[in-house]
Amino acid sequence: KPPSNVLFIMPERVAATDPYTQIRPEQLIGSGPFTFRHDEYISGSKVVFQRFAGYRPRPTGEVSGTAGPKVVHFDRVEWHIIPDFATAGAALQSGEIDWWENVTADLRPVLERHREIVVSVPDPLGLISILRPNHLHPPTSNVKFRKGLLAAVKQADYMIAVAGTDPKYWRTRVGAFTPGTPLATEAGLDAFAEDMELAKRLIAESGYGGERIVLLATTDIASLQALSQVTGDLLRRLGLNVDYQAMDWGSVVQRRASREPLDKGGWSIFCTNWAGLDHINPAGHHALRGNGKEGWFGWAESARLEELRQAWLDAPDLETQQRISGAMQQQMFEDVPYIPLGQFFQPLGHRRSIAGAMQPFGIPVFWNVRRV
Repeated sequence: KPPSNVLFIMPERVAATDPYTQIRPEQLIGSGPFTFRHDEYISGSKVVFQRFAGYRPRPTGEVSGTAGPKVVHFDRVEWHIIPDFATAGAALQSGEIDWWENVTADLRPVLERHREIVVSVPDPLGLISILRPNHLHPPTSNVKFRKGLLAAVKQADYMIAVAGTDPKYWRTRVGAFTPGTPLATEAGLDAFAEDMELAKRLIAESGYGGERIVLLATTDIASLQALSQVTGDLLRRLGLNVDYQAMDWGSVVQRRASREPLDKGGWSIFCTNWAGLDHINPAGHHALRGNGKEGWFGWAESARLEELRQAWLDAPDLETQQRISGAMQQQMFEDVPYIPLGQFFQPLGHRRSIAGAMQPFGIPVFWNVRRV
C-alpha cells in the first residue's frame, strides 16, 4: 500500500514504542535503496537520505509506480521543508532546489512558463479531499448536525481554493469512491444540496446551542491549508462558534488521536487528503468504516456500513460489488462518517536537468531519478 497509511516494517522494540514521544531519530534506519541520516536531521527543516551501498535492485523488470527495479543514481538526497510556498517556488526557479513536491495553484502558471522547469501531474487517480468530524463528542456527534454540514458543502469552492480555477485539475460530484474507477457511482449525490438555509435548519434541529467547534487547521501543506480556510469560512457563515486552531500537520496528526472532550484538548473537525488509490474500494477505505472506537480518527460508528463492507468483501463478481458500493454510498450520506470535498490532481515541478521524478499515488520516491 504505497499511500498513507503505509505499513512500515521495523524492529519489534521500535514498533512497541509510542511514535509521538519515544521514537528517536537514531532509531529510524531507512529501507531498501536509502538510509536515513539521523545525524543530519533537523526537525521541520531538513531530512537527508544516503544511498545504501548494500542494496541490490532487481536486475530486470519495468518501472511502474512503486514496482520494478529501484536504481539509485545519487549518493545523497536532501529534502528541505520550506513552509513558505512562494519561497519554494522561487528556489525551484533559481535552481536552488531541483524538485518541488506540491506545486501550488497560484504559482503553477509561472512555473509552467519557465523554460527550465517541467510541471506535470504524475497520478491520474489524484487526491480525494475530505472533512472528518469527531463522532465521539457534540456537536459533531449528532448526525443531524453532520447532515447540516453536508447540505452546506459546495465541493467547487474547496477545489478552486486547492487547485485553482482550471477545472482540468479537479472534479466535483465526488462520493465515496474515486471518480473514473469501477465502483464510482451517482447514488445519493443529491445530498450535496449546496443550500445554506437547509443547512442552518438541520443544524438548529440538531439542538445546536452555540457550543464551541474546534477546527484543527493545517498551515504547512498548501492543499490542507486551503481546505481548512474554506471550512472555517463555511462554519462561520453557518453561524457556528468556531475555534480555528492553526498548527502544522505534525501537530494535527498528534491532536486528532485524542479522544478527550473539547475542554481537555479534544477536537471537532479536521480536513485531510487521501490518495485516489485509497478510495477505489471499501477494503482500505478507512474513512468509510463504521467500526467506532476500533476505527480511524473520528471513530464513526455504523453497523450498516460494516455489514455492507463485509458483503462487498464476500461478493462473487464486479456487478454485485457495484450494487453494494452504491448502497454503501447511500448509507454514507445517511450516517455522514465524513464529507467528501472533491478530487484534485496535484502537479509536481522539477528542473529539466532531472529525469525520472516520480510521485506514484502522491508519494515522492527518489530511486530511478537521474541527472541529464
